[in-house]
Amino acid sequence: MIHSIEDNQKHFDNLMLVLTILLVFIMAVRTPLDSDMWWHLKAGEWMVNFGSPLLMDVFSYTRAGEVWINHSWLGEVILYWFYKNAGFWGLGFCVALTATASMGLLYKIMRGGPLFKAWFVILAAIICSFVWSPRPQIFSLLMFVALLSLIPTLSNQHGFIGSFGLFIFFILWSNLHGGYGLGILLLIFLLVGEILDFLARPDYKGKQIGGLKQKFIWLMIALVGVVINPNGLNTLVIPFKTIGVQTLQSLIDEWSSPNFHQLEMQPFLILFFIVVAAFAFSKQTIRGCDVIAFLGFAYLALVSKRNIAPFAIIASFIAGQYLPEILTEVAKNIREKLSLNPQRRIVNRGVISARLRRAMNYLLVGLLGLVALGKWYYVTHPVIVNAYESHFYPKKAITHIKKMGLPHSRLFNSYGWGGYTIWHLPEAAVFVDGRTDLFGDEILGEWLQVINAGKDWEQIVDKWEIGWFLIEPDQPVVERLIEKGWKVFYQDEVCIVIVRNNDQTDQESWLNHIAYKSSRRS
Repeated sequence: MIHSIEDNQKHFDNLMLVLTILLVFIMAVRTPLDSDMWWHLKAGEWMVNFGSPLLMDVFSYTRAGEVWINHSWLGEVILYWFYKNAGFWGLGFCVALTATASMGLLYKIMRGGPLFKAWFVILAAIICSFVWSPRPQIFSLLMFVALLSLIPTLSNQHGFIGSFGLFIFFILWSNLHGGYGLGILLLIFLLVGEILDFLARPDYKGKQIGGLKQKFIWLMIALVGVVINPNGLNTLVIPFKTIGVQTLQSLIDEWSSPNFHQLEMQPFLILFFIVVAAFAFSKQTIRGCDVIAFLGFAYLALVSKRNIAPFAIIASFIAGQYLPEILTEVAKNIREKLSLNPQRRIVNRGVISARLRRAMNYLLVGLLGLVALGKWYYVTHPVIVNAYESHFYPKKAITHIKKMGLPHSRLFNSYGWGGYTIWHLPEAAVFVDGRTDLFGDEILGEWLQVINAGKDWEQIVDKWEIGWFLIEPDQPVVERLIEKGWKVFYQDEVCIVIVRNNDQTDQESWLNHIAYKSSRRS
């Protein structure tokens, strides 16, 4: 009877894991389009073709030839490999697979019963879904969960094996994506937590000396590991360069603070207050590392929506450390007050035969699997992708430009279309794209001045010898350009192309060339 109960519990745990993974896959698989995806793919293509990491700018004219700390070079190669071999189906599968692996690993390392873990993993997945896109940052999320799972093993392994494993782990992470900083922060929070326990708990001091040394060694090993990278010591600089760009919060939504008036931000608050309640009502001694990690990643998430995914993971993991005992105690008290017999549920479950339960489980898994495959096929189908692409990107405009001939002068492009232009119109160097750490406040600030027709916008246009614009029709600079005599070459509901009307520039010959080709067609 005991073995039967244990087997049933094991089967139920496995069933909940599979169901949770399938639900996460269904959430994660989506049309693989993102404004930064395109330049990541182009960089991956470049590196595959030339056989070496791309470490200088070859896509823009504002930073042409300058050093580019390409912290995501390996992640870009992986994304391009999926795209090259399976197109958008491959990209969609790569994102969904990585997201599913992250959440599945979180399920495995969490404490608590199957339903408890499934509920928190789904909640974490809803929060993390904000960053599930075809960009190398999805690999950082997986590595972050993997590091959480490695920490207990590392604590039990002393000496060379554990240290070498951590060293290799951070080498891999720093080459996949610059989000390795999340792992460094986690190790710092663990170290600070050990110091906090050392100071606050006199009975623990004898044990904590070894823990302090261990966490410090981990941190040093990780810092050495991340510089084993084509970028060398520059890899350590990239988190600070990115955070230091002040324009990010006004230009890019994911770098702004979360708006809790938005419905999609409410799961973040739910998880936040659940963990606070778990700390408040737990009878366990609260570990310093849990408090520091929770507060540290909560602060990062409150500063930038980009960081809510690691917060969701760490908060769910911490909830699993303290909340199950609280819920067990609450359930026990309820049973005692209502005089419920916990054995009755076990006996009644025997009414349904094991074979029938297994068949029902297989049916449920099969149905969810078909839904997952169906959604994957549908959202990554070329027809759907093309529809989304035409709606959000200047697909028609670029097709038209290619037919008519490319202008010989420099392009001023929409920020969100920089990567798209790099991929679809590689002959035209861009003014700016999503590599904010490369362009910095200087170029991004100039872009904002021009797009908003701010002070000195004409001087900036002349400084860079800009001859044509590929931007949204509702941008403030459009009206000013037309007032100054620039000509509308193409316009649709998504995009407008405006060219300089100047006899002394190449644009005049380009317009004449276009007019000639148009007359020949007619």
